[in-house]
Order: sequence, then C-alpha cells, then structure tokens
Amino acid sequence: QEAHEFWSSRRDLLGAAMGGLMEAQPSMVRGGAWWTLASSLSLMLLAGTIYGFGAWSPALRDAYSMDQDTLDLLAVASHIGNYVVVDSGMLTAKFGTVFGMCLGCAYACIGYSFLWFSLSIVPGQVPTALLVAACWLFGHGCGTIDNAVMTQALADFKDYRGYATGCIKAYFGLATATVSIIYEAVFRPDKSNFLLFLGIYSAVAGVSLVPVVAKTKGLVDEASRTVERKFRILAFGLMSFAIYFFVIQILRDMISSTGWMMILVSVGVGMASLFLLPIRKRRRSINDDTSEEDVEKWSDISRLTAQAASVAANPPREVTGLQMLTYVDFWMFMFVCVIAQGCGLALLSNAAQILPALSGKEMDSVQTPFVAAIAVFNSLARLCFGMLSELLRGKVPRSWFLVAAVCFITIGFAVLRLGGEAMVWWGALLIGFGYGGLWGVQPAMVSELFGLSDFSFKYSCSAAAAAVGSLIFNEGFAGPIFEKNVKDRPEFPNCYDRSCFDQTFVVAASCGIPAIIVAVMLAIKTHWVYAAPPPEENESASDEEDEATTDSNESTDHE
Repeated sequence: QEAHEFWSSRRDLLGAAMGGLMEAQPSMVRGGAWWTLASSLSLMLLAGTIYGFGAWSPALRDAYSMDQDTLDLLAVASHIGNYVVVDSGMLTAKFGTVFGMCLGCAYACIGYSFLWFSLSIVPGQVPTALLVAACWLFGHGCGTIDNAVMTQALADFKDYRGYATGCIKAYFGLATATVSIIYEAVFRPDKSNFLLFLGIYSAVAGVSLVPVVAKTKGLVDEASRTVERKFRILAFGLMSFAIYFFVIQILRDMISSTGWMMILVSVGVGMASLFLLPIRKRRRSINDDTSEEDVEKWSDISRLTAQAASVAANPPREVTGLQMLTYVDFWMFMFVCVIAQGCGLALLSNAAQILPALSGKEMDSVQTPFVAAIAVFNSLARLCFGMLSELLRGKVPRSWFLVAAVCFITIGFAVLRLGGEAMVWWGALLIGFGYGGLWGVQPAMVSELFGLSDFSFKYSCSAAAAAVGSLIFNEGFAGPIFEKNVKDRPEFPNCYDRSCFDQTFVVAASCGIPAIIVAVMLAIKTHWVYAAPPPEENESASDEEDEATTDSNESTDHE
C-alpha cells in the first residue's frame, strides 16, 4: 500500500508536465472523420517512402564513391529518425495532430530536397555528416507523420481502433510498392529527379492534405453498422491492391513503359477512391413516411452509439504519457516489441541475401518475387490482425494477438534454421506475417492499456522499440555474423552457404521464447482491461467499490 501511494504521488507530479486527454470533438463537416481518414491515408504514402531508400541510394553511392559501410550508415540514420520520434510525439501532444503532420511534411521536404541538391547540384562535395543528417531528417519526417496520423485516427475512431489501425498500417505497408511504381513509370533510371519528386510531394501533401484534416477532423458520426461496413470495404480494397502489387513485382521485367504508365493510372484511381468514403446515403426524416418500426430502429442505434461513447469516455485505465513509464506493463510490452520487431527487421533487411545463402546458389531470378511476397504478407498481416482483433473484441483480448504475432516470428526463424531449401519461403513468410501483425495491434494496444491521453507521446515511446531491436538484432548480430562468414567465401561479396545466417536464426529463435512467455504474462496480467464491466454495471456500483477495484488492479502494476 505504501509503494502504491508513493508511485501514485510521483505519477501525479510527472503527469502535470504533459498535456491533457486526446479528446476528439464532433466534426463540423458531414462525414468529417472519413475525410480525415482519407487524407491521412494519403499522407501515409509519404511516410512509407522511408522504405524507398534502395531506389535512389545507389546514385548517391556512385556520386560520392561510398563504400558499403557508409551507405549502411545512411540507411541506419534514416531508420533511427523514423522510429525514434519521442520529440515529435511530445510536440504533437502539446500542439495537436495538425501541427505534427505539418512538421513531418516539412522535415521530409527539407531532407529529400537537400539530398537532391547534394546529388544534382553539388555532387561529391557535401560532407558525409550532412548526408547522414539529411537521411535522419527525412526519416524523422516520415515517423512524425505516422505518429500524428495514428494519434488522430484513434481519436476519431476510438470505438473502432482495430479497424483504423489495421487499415492505416496496411496502407503504410503498401507504400513501398506504390513508390516503386511511381519510380518505374516516371523517373527510371533518373534517380536524382526522383528525389526531387519526393521533396515536392512532401510539400504538396503538407499544403493540400493537412488543411483538409484541420477542417474535418472529429469523432465519426455514423451508426456502428455503417462504420464497420465502410472499414470492410476499405479492407477489401487494400487486400486487392496487395495482391495486385505482388503480381506486378513478379512480372515487372515483362512490363513496358506504357504498361507502367497504365499501372500508375490505376494506382492513382485507387488512391482517389479513398475520398468516396465520406459519401453516405441521405437519412429520411422522421416526419416523412417513416414507420414506427423505423423510428424504433433509429432509437436503438442512438442508444447503442451513446452507450459506446460512454464506454470510450470512461476507459479502465487512463494515464498521462510520463505516468505510463512507471508501469511494469509498459516495460513488459517494450521487451516483447524490441525482440519481435528487431528479429522481424533483421529478416526484412537481409531477405535478398538469405534466399541464395539457404539455397546454396545464385537466385537472382526469384529474388524479386521472394522479397515482394514477404512485403505482401507483411501488409496483409497488418490488415488481418487489426480487423480480426476488432471483430473479436469482447471475446478475445487484443493482447493475445500480440502473443500470436511473436509466435509466428519465432516459429519462422526455427523453420529457417531447421528446414532445408524447400522451407525457406515458408519460414520467411511466417516472419513477415508475424512482423506485420505486430504493427496491426501495437498502436491500439497502447491506447487501450494506457489510454488516449498524450497518445502521440505514448505511441512514439513504443515505436522506439523497433529502432532498439534493429540495432541489436540486425546491426549487432546479423551484420557481423554475415561479414565474419562471407569474407572467406569464393563468391564474396555474395554468400551461397547457410553458415552466413544460421547463427542469426538461432539467436532470433532463442530470444523469441522469452518474448512469448512475457507476452503471455502481459496478456494474463492485463486481462482486466479488456474485461471492464459495461456502463450499466459501473453506474450501479458504489463509488467506494469502484475505487477499491481500481486500487486493487493498479496496485499490481508497479514495482
């Protein structure tokens, strides 16, 4: 009891330094939440350009005669900038999501424009330190946009967090393929002008899309059935485009320049169709020819909507961002994410080298389909985990989906280590699916375990797990192990022997076991958050009983 009172007083002091509850108000525009979501998804295309580094980095390498270590340093800087956005999270919590989106677009515009300037205007003359800073800056812009978009989406759709998270993260996963199509259709092989396009698009997105968000943001104002139907339509569209992009990647060597332009037009039509989401049927007036049955139906919808809003407004746990850092639950969650996301990124970063190493021969002909298949499963998992966890809300706590994602990753690495050449695809697809599943539930879980208060700061703290995990498992294990084993190979700098990655697989699979155990413990420990009583029970219970229950539950969550 003394320890509980101690931490409670410290949390109150820490919480005073942060902003208040991220509380969305009704939009002033009809269908405003959907206008915001459509604009936010278009902004996520810009955030997803972080994964387009490989499309233009060879030009920078050639212009500056870089070795591979220097090029890797630029890539690491961009990813650290993308995942470590605690500063942007605090600014967004203080000044709002519109400010965060503007800031992210500005960062990306300056970073990409400076890289274009370094490549086209003064090639070979810019110090490496400035190039590293520019890569960090555009990566930080991408991460800042992601942070602000997720914060606004979970505020606008706080009763549909799984749907919103799954769709936004799935679209983010498809951004790499979209950017690749833009490059192939318009810029190939001119990589410098592609960088200029990315800088201009960053500015245009900030000027055209962010004002739409500022004007339309607000709580979704439609019946639950309508909202769910629109999310299912959006999910079907995203799933179709994921398959479409996969086929394009397989057939890319057979596509002509005219074909690429036609594909680009189809992608543009698909992106524009997002703005059909705000359209809805005109509701008939009660004074028109409306039956008593219709009136009763609308009354039931209004009652259920009000009840859902009551539940959202009174979450089981609502703490500030700095208070969250005093909870054991948060550090258990971070432990799981560091291991799972670090292992997943190690696979994604080395997929093109893992395939020939485990196959024992050159595999250039199937390298592109292999990487594309992992990307598609990654995107589909974000969608499936987000949608399924929302459909099963009230039956299966979302925290168990975190357990499932870690299991997919651990089993995938075990398959890569123990299986032969025939199991390479299966193991890699399992890991890609599990990694995508993590992002499909992570933002929603943060909001549910710790509340929407200062969500941008909370989300930025959780996203830092990917950066830490990548440094440990990719830079700390996978890279050095590969370099150690490849230097004596006759096919250097390639490697056609599984010894280049076997130890990495063992480390990843071994670390996955404690991650699964901690994830299960977290799911059991936080089960009460997902089993909160309905509003009617809360109202009938006495204040003393509520206070006793809260104290009992929270007292177990601190050291």
